[in-house]
Amino acid sequence: MDYKYLIALLFMEFFAATGASAQADSAAVAKRDSIYKQMELGGVTVEGRTAIQKDDHTAYMPTQRQVDAANSGMRLLSNLMIPKLLVNLADHSVKNADGSAPAIYIDNRKANATEADRLRPKDILRVEYYDSPSKNFPGEQSVVNFITRKYDRGGYVDVRTSTNVHPLACAGKYTVQAGFDTKKLNITLLGGSAFDDDDGVGTSSTEHVGLATPFTKTTTALEGMEKTRNYFGMARATYRTDKTTAYASVGLDWQETPTSRYRTAVAYAPEVYPASEATASTTSRYATPSAEFFLYSRPDSGQTLLVQAIYTHGNNTYRHDYAEGALPTVVQDTKEKTNSLSVAAQYAIDLRHNNSLSLALWGIYDKSRATYIGTTAARQSIGDGGLQVLPTYSHTFAKKLTLSLQPGFYWEIYNIEEYGKLSKVYGRPQIMLNGKISKNSSIYVGWGMATSSPSMSIYNTTEQRVYHYLVKRGNPALGSTTLHSFNCSYNLSLRNVNVSLFGRYDLQNDMTKYLYLIEGDDIIETYTSDGSQHDYQIGGAVSLSLFDRKLQVTGQLRYVGLRTTEPYHIHYDRVDYSFMANCYLGNFTLSAQYAPKQRNLVHPSIWQETPRQYFFLASWHHKGLFVEVGCQRIFDGAYKERQWFGYGVYAIDKATVKNNLGSTAWLKLSYNFDFGRKKVERTQMGVQKGSSGIMKI
Repeated sequence: MDYKYLIALLFMEFFAATGASAQADSAAVAKRDSIYKQMELGGVTVEGRTAIQKDDHTAYMPTQRQVDAANSGMRLLSNLMIPKLLVNLADHSVKNADGSAPAIYIDNRKANATEADRLRPKDILRVEYYDSPSKNFPGEQSVVNFITRKYDRGGYVDVRTSTNVHPLACAGKYTVQAGFDTKKLNITLLGGSAFDDDDGVGTSSTEHVGLATPFTKTTTALEGMEKTRNYFGMARATYRTDKTTAYASVGLDWQETPTSRYRTAVAYAPEVYPASEATASTTSRYATPSAEFFLYSRPDSGQTLLVQAIYTHGNNTYRHDYAEGALPTVVQDTKEKTNSLSVAAQYAIDLRHNNSLSLALWGIYDKSRATYIGTTAARQSIGDGGLQVLPTYSHTFAKKLTLSLQPGFYWEIYNIEEYGKLSKVYGRPQIMLNGKISKNSSIYVGWGMATSSPSMSIYNTTEQRVYHYLVKRGNPALGSTTLHSFNCSYNLSLRNVNVSLFGRYDLQNDMTKYLYLIEGDDIIETYTSDGSQHDYQIGGAVSLSLFDRKLQVTGQLRYVGLRTTEPYHIHYDRVDYSFMANCYLGNFTLSAQYAPKQRNLVHPSIWQETPRQYFFLASWHHKGLFVEVGCQRIFDGAYKERQWFGYGVYAIDKATVKNNLGSTAWLKLSYNFDFGRKKVERTQMGVQKGSSGIMKI
């Protein structure tokens, strides 16, 4: 494209936003895409733009091209080209431009990325993106909220398959879901399975051990195979009236690793142990039944009530065997039971004179118990309960600037076996300032405070032997990490250009870090909470639609810095960027995505380096049929992730090869059809997955 034409196009976008040519532009594009027909969105009339600035978020409405070029909710999210979001085209995970993960909601109900991915694109009316804290979603830093259609008759069937064709049949996922509507009731059923067979050789590493006789251990990966299986299902019922929506579901997620076996060559310098071969084998099973209830109601004009309750139960097993030459085999054999209940309620009311008030209550209870047999016999348990109270008062000045104050707090009680009960109260204050500069642009400035919660895998009194010289130990005396977050943003939404600028500074005190100690002939791997970490970044993102919106491009650029204090002094600065493009050619869509090699401090005491990531996709659609072929890192070899750190008496540098994250290609097929209604609408569901506190070695 001629650069003069591009500059002229940008000037046209600017004058259209200021009203100089808005009427002419909207009239011209209305003939080309039905999305440009005049519509109402929450009291705002939309003409010619698919990104609409609201008080505390931006609403993105998909065009027909974007809907047709997707077969899942997360793929449609990618097609929307929201500037500050990056959706991984391979696994459909999503990140903000600052590297954090947004919370996922569906129709104001807390969900997850898996559930959003199961949405059918044609059932999504719009996507609301809150790139900063909002009074509507207390406790969240950023939110992606999918708004779906509601219908009163008929149903649908949706079938999706995804299979890796290079390496051949090494991974796949297969899902069937169906729904049926009466006037007020919806019933939806879902079932599916997934598999992953990875023959990457595993992990090669170099360890420096500072015992009385220091030595260096070199491990060279020789052969590996890991197989995982996942089976899931869910049944859901939704009841709707003009003022109330009630949702109830039950589900089961079953994940197992029937085979995980790696063979390595091990050598020591000096030879404190003889050189030999070692094998590490692991089997595991995580069974997680779950149930969820959701209620949204408008009791009266200007009032809303929201209640959500989620329960999950975990029945988990984990066994790990490590054998090295003639040394004794180290065995960990664990059985774990978990119970988790989360209940949230929020009431909001609009008061007179541009004032509003809301109260959010969030209660949690988690109970985990694990029993260890094998080389070391032990047991551990932790019960964690808490209540978060988040009142929020908001006032709007001149219908453009909204100030929100949240003087919240969190009361937590947890009980660790053989350690005792602890009770703590943390502040959850927050100040938010949202402003609309014009109908096309907005700004945000805010500060908030948060704290971490204890995890059984770290906060415990248990010891587990990892190697003949290394013991893993929990630390129930750890403190909680406190986070202070300052951020600001500016958003501009024109007809074919969307721009976001952002800055953020995070201060974390009492960070949980690895700590290595010497006790006799052993190195003890444990944890400490000490020091602080300073993260700061500034950046921007832009998305463009060109050639009658047949070409979409988006890019992100940010500068990132980090400083840490005791016990490890770290600092680094870097520049990150990413790029994505979509080209629509009739029923075909071509997509590409690129992100460079990354080096991050992924844990307060672990460096990680990952290779560059790039994807190429081609898809074709016809009515309910969707076909996609795609590949990632097709010109590179196996995926090698490197992690390293020096802890004084212990240092490690390791690289793990994962073939299924390397040079791969896949084929995706999906087909859906509707019956008994003129138009389709449905939300899909996602299985609630539990978490495990097993101390793995």
